[in-house]
Amino acid sequence: MQSGRWRQVGLVVAVLALVLGMGGLPAQAKTTNKTVTFGQLTNKNTHRLAAIRQAARQQILKQTHAKGSKVAAVYKVKLPKHMTKKATLTPKGLRMNLLSNSFKVKQITIPYTQLKGKVLNRYLPKANRTKAVKTNKMVALTFDDGPDKTLTPRLLKTLKKYKVHATFFETGQNVSRNPKIARAVLAGGNEIGNHSWNHPDFNSIGTAKTVSQITRTNRAIYQATGILPQYVRPPYGNITAAEGRAIEQPIVRWSVDSRDWAYLNKTKDINEVMKDTRGGDIILMHDIHSQSVAAAPTIIKRLKAKGYKLVTVSQLLNHQALPGLQYFGAHDYRTAGK
Repeated sequence: MQSGRWRQVGLVVAVLALVLGMGGLPAQAKTTNKTVTFGQLTNKNTHRLAAIRQAARQQILKQTHAKGSKVAAVYKVKLPKHMTKKATLTPKGLRMNLLSNSFKVKQITIPYTQLKGKVLNRYLPKANRTKAVKTNKMVALTFDDGPDKTLTPRLLKTLKKYKVHATFFETGQNVSRNPKIARAVLAGGNEIGNHSWNHPDFNSIGTAKTVSQITRTNRAIYQATGILPQYVRPPYGNITAAEGRAIEQPIVRWSVDSRDWAYLNKTKDINEVMKDTRGGDIILMHDIHSQSVAAAPTIIKRLKAKGYKLVTVSQLLNHQALPGLQYFGAHDYRTAGK
């Protein structure tokens, strides 16, 4: 009897060894689908729901391997606007059913990596949840109006040399002229935002033309890089509340203006930034002026010497920026247009 008992134990051990060798016992919790409402996912926050729609557009384009010519069409796909609508939490992401659309897609699954900061933490895997960050020693460098065929690559070399990242708010016309440089911006670990097609004052052109400017630039950036930019920076910082609602992308402003466009002077650029910068700030510069690009190494070295970590806008805002809101710094945001 004892030998038979030992044979049974040996069989159990062998089975466990086989299972563990194949990657461990299956986790039943990870294979369970859960139906939730968008109200639950967002705590009935309309800005969060708009962020989910933004992520859904990117997923539709990715899932269908769409060309740039389809970007305008993705904004016509009917996506959830009511909190009572339902979706499903799956092991791979948030699964949504779609109404009839020109992409002929009935269902998409948005990876949880794309929903960080948009969906309440308790509905996300632990790896994709936001955590509190200290921004008293963090600042974000941002550069507008590029990419420039000569100056932007020079700036990218500087960022790589000092192992820092920045956010580039690019105009659509310059992206269309320099798509390889736009790709290089992302390849360097930086991020790209939308800065309109040709830099008009949104307040003077109206909501319809503003939306057209943004959509056209989103198309150029997607055509060049395969992604839709998350953020919009309106030229001159001007945007109305109606435009902010219609765009459905977070608006990123700034808290430190280098005024490099006015000075065109390397020393003044450096002094202006160093004089005003504090933890949590978003610094505005331009990568279309040689003086600004020349000032960047000294600015970076001096900020690092003061203990600041230079990060992207997404990192500074802890991945929690939402459409319909405009952000001036890590803890300074308000409704777009106000």
